[in-house]
Amino acid sequence: MTDDRLLLRRARTACLAIMTATALTTGVAGVAQAAPAPAPAPTPAASPVNDSFYTPPSPLPAGKPGDIIRSENLPTAITIPSPEGAVPAKATRIMYLSIDANGDPIAVTGYYLQPVSEWKGPGPRPVVAYAGGLHGQGDQCAASKLLQEGVTFSFPGGPMAEIEQIVTLNLVKLGYGVVSSDYMGGGTPGTHTFGNRVDQAHAVIDAARAALHLPEVSPDAKVALAGYSQGGGATAAAAELVDSYAPELPLVGIYTGGVPADLLREMNYLDGNRLGGVIGYALNGASYRYPEFKERVSTVLNPYGKQTMAQLSGECIVLTSARGKPSTRDWTVSHKSFGQLVTEDPILSKYVHMQDIGNLKPTVPVLLTGNPDDPTVPIVQERELYSKWCAKGATSLQYEEIPFPIRLIGGSTFGHVAGGISGFQRAVSWLSDRFAGKPAVTGCSRG
Repeated sequence: MTDDRLLLRRARTACLAIMTATALTTGVAGVAQAAPAPAPAPTPAASPVNDSFYTPPSPLPAGKPGDIIRSENLPTAITIPSPEGAVPAKATRIMYLSIDANGDPIAVTGYYLQPVSEWKGPGPRPVVAYAGGLHGQGDQCAASKLLQEGVTFSFPGGPMAEIEQIVTLNLVKLGYGVVSSDYMGGGTPGTHTFGNRVDQAHAVIDAARAALHLPEVSPDAKVALAGYSQGGGATAAAAELVDSYAPELPLVGIYTGGVPADLLREMNYLDGNRLGGVIGYALNGASYRYPEFKERVSTVLNPYGKQTMAQLSGECIVLTSARGKPSTRDWTVSHKSFGQLVTEDPILSKYVHMQDIGNLKPTVPVLLTGNPDDPTVPIVQERELYSKWCAKGATSLQYEEIPFPIRLIGGSTFGHVAGGISGFQRAVSWLSDRFAGKPAVTGCSRG
């Protein structure tokens, strides 16, 4: 069997596993299961997504971060019946302004979900800006596209299912408006800048700002940010930046979990492991955002490494996870690991460590969680982040290590996702308290 055919077979298996996990975890989280996705046809049908939506106007319109450039109705592939009607009642695809890590304006896309039920809590309906986990680097992996398609079987980028509905539809059923970003370069021109601390934080913060401009959302609505995995990195970075970047945002709290707070540590951990291909996402993103980094990386990668980077730039996470256990030693001219090169090269080191989280003090209430059995983002990263934030005098920081109830699953291949389920269940009650105006802890608290 050729390498390509083997990779595609692994990808199909991984996609089925993700869809199975979606069904199982939706049941755990409390949302009724949707019908299983149909088996792929030999020749997939054309995507129903209006791809022209994702091409920003040139030049970009003048405005402030969070201003909406355009919006349209978003037909969702999955809806959940409820006594009040379908969930969500309405979905809107949005394109909004943001500012990238270089300080330049950029267009970012995402979606907003409006509940069908009347909000019964105090004040106007709150909004949760949900930062999704890693979908991949190809444009077809963007969450707002997958929300419409449900499952994509496009190749060569590979299959992908929109598993974030596990969380977002639960939040909608609780009565919250939910806005979620595709992140910078996700679906739109350019490369998705996975792992970029400022890009990811700004994309999520400005999605929250954009939601407050929608006609169905009260401009006086309270806002919370929530995210896990890549989304945990985005919301943790947002906790450090929001006070200076968006001081006007009516933010009541931030939930962040499974946080890859130390990019070099995470690279070294994943290198040679199941998700080693994700390192390529980070290299591609940094190369796109920082010309100096791109120039240096081009000198350390061998032809195979450069070919792999090009392939990864168009892949979704399912296909990338089917690559086996790639080692960055196979990508470099010197056959040194990329982590070793970072420690030896000041230019590479500068840009990798620019993405570290924990160097600034969060000034809003934060709930930080981690799965002690996590096989993808080791719990030491959350423990160190908690210690760093406390040492800097965090205003309100609650840290909890929450294992998945079935420890065997919590430490398995699906352990990272399992930790997200456990963390999310805790986050729901914590967010409810913040929206209700109940006081958060003062200083640091470790549960």
